[in-house]
Amino acid sequence: MGGLTPQAFLDAHWQKKALLVRQAIPGFTGFVSRDDLIALARRQDVVSRLVTTKKARLRVQPGPMSTSAAKLGEGPWSILVQGIEGLVPGGWELLRQFEAIVPRARLDDLMISYATVGAGVGPHTDLYDVFLLQGPGRRRWQISTQTFSVDDDAEVPSLQGFVAEDDFILEPGDMLYLPPGVAHHGVAVDGPCFTYSIGAVAPSVEGLLQNFLGFLSQKVEAQVDLAAMYSDPDLQAPTTTVPAHVISDGMSRRVQSILDPLRFGPADVDEFLGRLMTGPKPTVVFQVPRRPPGQSDVRDLLQKPGTLQLTLPTRGLRRGRQLFLNGDLIDFADDNKADSHADLALCSQLIEQRALSLPLPSPPSDALTAVVTDAIERGFLVIVGLPKP
Repeated sequence: MGGLTPQAFLDAHWQKKALLVRQAIPGFTGFVSRDDLIALARRQDVVSRLVTTKKARLRVQPGPMSTSAAKLGEGPWSILVQGIEGLVPGGWELLRQFEAIVPRARLDDLMISYATVGAGVGPHTDLYDVFLLQGPGRRRWQISTQTFSVDDDAEVPSLQGFVAEDDFILEPGDMLYLPPGVAHHGVAVDGPCFTYSIGAVAPSVEGLLQNFLGFLSQKVEAQVDLAAMYSDPDLQAPTTTVPAHVISDGMSRRVQSILDPLRFGPADVDEFLGRLMTGPKPTVVFQVPRRPPGQSDVRDLLQKPGTLQLTLPTRGLRRGRQLFLNGDLIDFADDNKADSHADLALCSQLIEQRALSLPLPSPPSDALTAVVTDAIERGFLVIVGLPKP
């Protein structure tokens, strides 16, 4: 980070001002080729877009990319593919380098863009923090803290009248950090180039509220009879004290008792955050094994040399004695047995490092074996050496 400690960077720049870092990752060469990126963009389960220039206007084509689009040649066009960490090896390794600066719960995904010379997506702003790491090739970035109007009629919304305050050319390994709202415009120069964009999670308040209400609703459904109807067999006739146009205390109490399970506390918020921040995106598909091993097989495999590792699309976080994997909760909170402490430590290490060397230091407990077996069956975990799905 240009000689700054992680905390010094956060104090001086995070969500405050841009920072150019020369050779953040010296000579970074990337790990995805042009043809690899095009192949990913042609997949149905991948979020991608193709941006081209037609008569000085930017055009966008959401993925999957068609065969004809894959033969565009060297004209001014850009292709962008999101969620790279869940698609090819190398993505998580790059993201983990940023965990020294930003907690994993705040990192969203890795996007790779390929642009031919002169191509870009136009001047724009983002609502989230982003690290723009230059891969092979060179890109010119212009940035501004001014406010510009947006051309909403354009197929690719871009800023009108953009005027740059700073101008940089990034070489492989250089990086530009941009806080939310900083206008920026990037164009490949001299030839094609790759940009690796590491974005931070920035859910809107509206999105948090909607998701949290949905989370509470799912919890309540397990506690109440949704088919039941409101009833008041002891209904009292209106009186002069409680006339017909007044909501009675009795009705208010009955509805309160129905809604009572909606009360929530810090534990609910913790569970909600863990599930939300590890929940897979709609396009993610987990490849499950054709013949998943049973618990006895898994127990044996955990005691043999090998590696237990998270599959590429899998996301995991920890909060206290609770672990979250792809939106699911693994709860160690109510179990104080020695095995439980050891299991929590192993699972936490697996989530942190995304891989665990085998054999385990001691025979796995029944609970740990069950957790691992279930995760393998669902495509969340693999043991190197098992038949591929």
